[in-house]
Amino acid sequence: MNLKKIFKDKYFRIFIFFLILYSTFIIRAHNYEKVPPANHLDEMLYSWSGLYLIETGIPVSWSTLDYPKKAEVFSGEVTYKGGIPNVWVTLYRPWLDEPPLFSLIVGWFAHINHAVRTDVIPSSYIRIPVIFFAALTSIMIFLIAKKISGYWTGILSMILFGTIPLFVFASRSAMPENLIALILTVIFYLLLNFLEKDKSWLIYPIPILIGIAGLSKPTGYLLLPFVLFIVFTHYYQSKAVKSAIYSSLYLILATIPFLFAYFAYGYLMDAAIFKNILAIQSNRPIGFGSLAWYFITPAYKTDLLKDSWFVFCLLSSAYFIFTTKFFKNLRDLSDRSSLVIFVFVYTVIMVMISGGENDLLAWYRFPSYPFLAIIGAWGLQYLVKKADFFSSFIVAGMLLGNRMLLANDFRDNIHPGLYRNILSALLLPSILRGVFNLNILDRISKGLIIGVIIVGIYFNIIYIYNAFEIACESKTCPIVPSTVLSTLHFPFFWRFMVLGKPDRY
Repeated sequence: MNLKKIFKDKYFRIFIFFLILYSTFIIRAHNYEKVPPANHLDEMLYSWSGLYLIETGIPVSWSTLDYPKKAEVFSGEVTYKGGIPNVWVTLYRPWLDEPPLFSLIVGWFAHINHAVRTDVIPSSYIRIPVIFFAALTSIMIFLIAKKISGYWTGILSMILFGTIPLFVFASRSAMPENLIALILTVIFYLLLNFLEKDKSWLIYPIPILIGIAGLSKPTGYLLLPFVLFIVFTHYYQSKAVKSAIYSSLYLILATIPFLFAYFAYGYLMDAAIFKNILAIQSNRPIGFGSLAWYFITPAYKTDLLKDSWFVFCLLSSAYFIFTTKFFKNLRDLSDRSSLVIFVFVYTVIMVMISGGENDLLAWYRFPSYPFLAIIGAWGLQYLVKKADFFSSFIVAGMLLGNRMLLANDFRDNIHPGLYRNILSALLLPSILRGVFNLNILDRISKGLIIGVIIVGIYFNIIYIYNAFEIACESKTCPIVPSTVLSTLHFPFFWRFMVLGKPDRY
């Protein structure tokens, strides 16, 4: 049997693609309404607004901003059918913190599932669309990585986006940044094809996509400068100055109607409130600590998640940022991998200028996560190829780290002695390779690195599949109605993903 021929076979690759897409979809969907917790107040922000807008024509939701007293309609506890989940909020009418589009999307799913707008809206309803947004984002990640680095890099990027806990939990959240993340990947793929084929029609739909992103949340409009830079630079380098100017004008002018629609919506609802809220939102506290805050606070909600794989992706991004030569010679946009680094950096800049310097509003970061998954895949490939002591150190030291997430008050983490023995065994072949430089030691080092990556991904999957049970084994957690989507599982193999009873109670 010729394995190389099988791996290159068109139908085999199509099978692997759909297998990974199907598998990561199930992993993401399983218990999607329970993790993040069902009382995620910022998700209620949009679902209440959308549901009220659909059913009454006026958006109502909670806010901590300075609304006039006349706009307040309720202050107190809101529950789900008289029980938990419950939240304490002050509701305002009209609620104008954000544009209406994403609110209408999640509000529609709440409406068709007969959610009661005066209750906490079940996360099982409002997260349905974002689960499918994430699946589409996974496809775009594959297409981008495949175009730049080949088929298997695309597959690995999909796997990382679908098995790294922080990415998965973030992509479940009913927050507009998940729609913006999808839109940005589509825009970036269009730009890659535009740069490759030099066909102007590929940029025609981009203002519509930017408009949809902006009507979901104003930060979506910040995608426009990135697109302008790429398109203008491409034409200018090609000595097509007129095309550079005309294309830039088109992108700007075709986006303006969507910006006008946002302002028209706010002014029609209540001009005075809209102008006041817009002024407050435009002056959020930001500062020079924002970039450090991004790197030291891995999160998908307002709590830290010590996700070792996510930290590895951050380290990979730092390495590739330091080594890229994108701005050394801007006359060459053919380095597509550097474009990925550039768009990642741009999404982080979007966070820095809009997300706050010390507020852990992790959803502002979601548009960067698809590109961080691709960068993480590059990092893994680099370490496997190098397979020296330092590669083994990073892999053994980080990629088994999510084993700690499987521990709770009833489940022990790894014993210190066992940890030291395993770490020593994983590092030893690479140390000996550095001394003796034998091919067999090189193969052993690479094999161990690949093995650690596989085991680390397995730990990630087990944690994602059991995150709710692990968190709630020693305390009560809010539960809302389930759906068919939440109960999807792998035929037969799901048994190997369920944690057994803890060793002690």
